Amino acid sequence: MLPVVAPPVRGGSVAVVDGRVAAVGAREDLARSHGALPEVDLGDAVLAPGLVDAHCHLEWSLLGGLLPPAPFHEWLSGMLAMRGRVGADIVRTAARLGALRCLEHGTTTVVDSGPSGAGVAALSELGLRGLVLLEVTGRERGADATARAAEVAERVAALRDAAGPRVRVGVGPHAPYSVGPELWRALADEPRLSGAPRGTHLAESMAEHTLISTGGGPLALLFGAAGIEPAAWPGPPGVSPAARLAEATALAPGMLAAHCVHLAPGDAALLAEHGVHPVLCPTSNARLACGTAPLERMRRGGCRPALGTDSPASAGPYDLRAEARALGLSQGAAGNPVPAEEALRMATVDGAAAAGLDDLGRLTPSARADLTAVLPPHEAAPGDPAEAFLHPSARVLAVAVEGRALVWEGRVVDEGHRGAVEAAAAEARAALC
Repeated sequence: MLPVVAPPVRGGSVAVVDGRVAAVGAREDLARSHGALPEVDLGDAVLAPGLVDAHCHLEWSLLGGLLPPAPFHEWLSGMLAMRGRVGADIVRTAARLGALRCLEHGTTTVVDSGPSGAGVAALSELGLRGLVLLEVTGRERGADATARAAEVAERVAALRDAAGPRVRVGVGPHAPYSVGPELWRALADEPRLSGAPRGTHLAESMAEHTLISTGGGPLALLFGAAGIEPAAWPGPPGVSPAARLAEATALAPGMLAAHCVHLAPGDAALLAEHGVHPVLCPTSNARLACGTAPLERMRRGGCRPALGTDSPASAGPYDLRAEARALGLSQGAAGNPVPAEEALRMATVDGAAAAGLDDLGRLTPSARADLTAVLPPHEAAPGDPAEAFLHPSARVLAVAVEGRALVWEGRVVDEGHRGAVEAAAAEARAALC
């Protein structure tokens, strides 16, 4: 058993009462103290908290393989064209498939960003925990920015009304290059969005850094060819996107900032000072030639980075354990080895903190009983249990949210839901291809 915030317990057990962890410890001890509870034997599995995917896009689950690896600005050009082919019905189907794949890979909490908010229904109907950030783009100014923020607040309110009890809704100004400072400020000032969770993409590519810092570069050419005005943030040439947002008071406590690859010296401390949570997506960054996030510099600056899978449009199939392995490979290649226990912490307790859910991501008394059990191959057991949990040949055996099994013996419990979602997704994918 991997409590994450405490040493592993071999032969460990978790007692669950009313959806929360009542006790953790050796099986024999819990059998004596909580003998009235029914016992579930997971055999040789490694038990850990449910995984927390702190940044993904469920709406793009059907785009895997349709946008080949390419430098970020080239990929974005293809993505903008592809989005024009993805109608509302396909988006809803895609979000349902994405949520299903998250669950199958052991994720119990999902932070989803998307322009439609389709993740709200997808996560709610599966019983997963989630934070859905309604993604916003635009360069409106003055009264137009105020009106746009009011319209976003109405959409957020409607999504909140439709959300299940485990799903929250916030707002996601997409990125500094796609949302101008006046609209960003209007979203922050809109009373109905006060206190709403927030997230953005930040410092993902050198092309973004060049555009925001100088007004030029390949993103400027891409937007110009498409007749789109890139957002412009005040500041002298060379000042980083993170520093410009901080100067404009656009960094808010609790904000999630996806990618954070191209941070200037001092940016990590700036993010920590403002209470911003970086979320690293190493597979996407590698496929789009963005580079490697400066994890060690973030830690020295006071940040607690989390992990996200992004989406099949730029990365893999919502497999957060695979993302943890990719983190280890990319950071190791950069001379910064990441132990398995650290990668697991980023995928659990640090992800929960980024999502504003401090009673998740750990196996300790009073924490919510969101659990994932993985059966490692013989060559990985017993050894280091965190390594065994993340082993590429290990399979997800069981997943529970608040003690209720959603995956058992490697299969989604609601087979009817899974079959319906996959059938609809196959039809939608055929339409895209």
